[in-house]
Amino acid sequence: MLKIKVLAAALVFGMAAALIKGDGGGVRDTVGNLSTPWLLVAFVPGMFARSVPRGAVIGLVSTLVALLGFYVVVTLTLDDQMPDMREHLLHVLRLNRRWIWSGLLSGPVMGALGAWLGRRALLPVTGVLLVLEPIVIVSARVVPGWRSVIHWTLEPVPYLVELVAGVLVLSSMRRRRRATPRGLP
Repeated sequence: MLKIKVLAAALVFGMAAALIKGDGGGVRDTVGNLSTPWLLVAFVPGMFARSVPRGAVIGLVSTLVALLGFYVVVTLTLDDQMPDMREHLLHVLRLNRRWIWSGLLSGPVMGALGAWLGRRALLPVTGVLLVLEPIVIVSARVVPGWRSVIHWTLEPVPYLVELVAGVLVLSSMRRRRRATPRGLP
């Protein structure tokens, strides 16, 4: 039953991300394409897996289901003048194969990491991901050769919000850890 709920949540996430993203540019496009939520789609279900290999499998499947939901909505909302929906979906999937291949790598890795680290790691991992993504985006602008990897024009505001949220999550954990007397969990 949990697996069905996990996959349903992944599907809904992918569909919602596509609706948020829309078919234009700007802030909505950036928010719909943020990497942190996509990595958490695999990490969170992995936390509930009984073993690292199972975490990897559920992370992979969750990521693929989320991507499918995302690209089905993209197919339904974009008008690429294709003769039918099947051909249109195949066209959209072909155009975005880089992200599907990325999901084939990130899904199992994040799912396995979730299984390995367990439920207590949700906040620290989320905080680190929220902080790292803006750093990677800025690095893509200044490190030679990285522009070819991250090439689209993105709005900076969502990344600033993401960075601040990550710092707040990590600092609140640190404050909580200092406030907890030794010997207590």
